[in-house]
Amino acid sequence: MKKIALSVVIASTVALAACGGGAANNTAAADANAMTNATDAMNAAAADAQNAAAAITNEVSAAANQATAAATDAANSATAAAGNAANAAAAH
Repeated sequence: MKKIALSVVIASTVALAACGGGAANNTAAADANAMTNATDAMNAAAADAQNAAAAITNEVSAAANQATAAATDAANSATAAAGNAANAAAAH
């Protein structure tokens, strides 16, 4: 989140400087450097967001796998119980 906020601040600063709101002595090199830093910060924020999304996807997949396994276990238990009940009823 800090990288996203930093990229917004840097991008705002660059936009302000481009509109004449920056110091009068900004050089083209300084402007280019600020733009490079803003781009780098935004790329880092995007990478962080993608990594977070991947982590969430992995967690959801793991939870789905656990739910599927639990449902399978429950179905198997129900089937076994029904079979045992049928066998017990037939034995009497």
